[in-house]
Amino acid sequence: MKIVGLDVCKNSVVAWELTSIPKSFRSYFRDNKRPKDDDPKTFKANALGVEKLLALKPDAVVLEPTGVHYSWIWAHICETEGIKVLWVGHAEAVHYRKQNKLPDKNDQADALALAAYALLHWGDDEFFLQFEAGKVAQMRHLWLQLQSLNKIQSPIVNRARQQLAREFPEAALSRSEPSKSDGMPPLWAWLAGRERNTKRKTSYYDRLYQNSIAKKYGVGITTFTRKLSNMVCDLQDWEAEIQYEILSILNSPEFTPYRQTMTKFGIGVRPQALLISQIYPITKFDSLGRFKRRLGMAKDENSSGDKETMNTGAGSKLCRSQLYLWVLDIVAPEHARPKNEIGQKLGEFYDTRKSQFQDNPELWKQKAVARLQNEALREFKKTLSQNLLPLISKDLAPQIEATLALTMQTMQMSLTASMSVNDITPGVKEREVKKGFGNLVISQTAAYGLRLLFKELKRAVNAVD
Repeated sequence: MKIVGLDVCKNSVVAWELTSIPKSFRSYFRDNKRPKDDDPKTFKANALGVEKLLALKPDAVVLEPTGVHYSWIWAHICETEGIKVLWVGHAEAVHYRKQNKLPDKNDQADALALAAYALLHWGDDEFFLQFEAGKVAQMRHLWLQLQSLNKIQSPIVNRARQQLAREFPEAALSRSEPSKSDGMPPLWAWLAGRERNTKRKTSYYDRLYQNSIAKKYGVGITTFTRKLSNMVCDLQDWEAEIQYEILSILNSPEFTPYRQTMTKFGIGVRPQALLISQIYPITKFDSLGRFKRRLGMAKDENSSGDKETMNTGAGSKLCRSQLYLWVLDIVAPEHARPKNEIGQKLGEFYDTRKSQFQDNPELWKQKAVARLQNEALREFKKTLSQNLLPLISKDLAPQIEATLALTMQTMQMSLTASMSVNDITPGVKEREVKKGFGNLVISQTAAYGLRLLFKELKRAVNAVD
């Protein structure tokens, strides 16, 4: 079986063929690496480059999802040609490359690591990312398009507000959320001269502008500001079109139990689209751990709160961000929580964890001290292991390690007795420690929410089946 790892660049891919895993990666790479400037297996994104890649006749190609817009066309071509496409998470690829002591910042080494990783884990889907076709993939693409529009819109809005600070200061900081009746943001529609399709007509901004100090002193609204406002309205229209497409897909019968369950959790339409695009169908997850990993919440946190054990390098960062926002917007404010059993459980969990740190300042100080002590001791042990143990004979190594363990325990007791909770560490402020524990509470609540969500989704889908 021939596996080809592909490291994707903006207009090319660097390929590495493997049929077996090398015994020594460093020596194998040193003996087989190719010249960078004239690499025969760097293929341009054109007809000739595709022809050269297909000429390798791989059974599968392996890629990372980083730079997904550049890698998509290569994956699409290979799938169309009947070649299996495997995706490896960035964190897993980096770890595997470092584990085998391959050089960093080297495209050929990255391609080699991808090919070897695929051979090592061939046949075990747990070690690869899954990209479903059809409605799920389309929904994910539409969601990412919405994110792109938001990024495009933000600097335009900010620049327009700077203009308004001199041309219409009374409205410069006004919030202008899209209207429920016609989807247009009132301020930007007024500035752009857009006709509003609303039953209730308002002259609020007309009256506000008539009394503006800028108008009184002869400062008018420039064409630049009005064109910026028109761009905001165009982007808002575009966003509404994409959201309508997403909603059309979400209304498909197969997603009904997913949407009904997520609605009970207070998860809105947009986050629903992203989460469903990652976890549908729920039957492919045989454990809570895999489910949480897929959504960027790879591990349960330590319930004592002294250390955050969340592996934030795995899973979807976008999902993790949406889950954090869900906790902040829906779970944290008591009035926003769903009025059901799920909302009550989430609220009680969040309030309990929050009170542990914010209502008991001595506790979070003690946790911070313990965490800093453990970090210092781990660093000390690492230094000794790297610099001292390699110089000791194998016969004495076990005795030295036992002595080192006893020394570490003694240092731990000494530090605990001597370090005051009021002396956390030089340069670390109390508000920074509090903020850290605030983030931990959000992470813990999101992870707990996923535990409940996994259970409820399984129940809902099984009920339909």
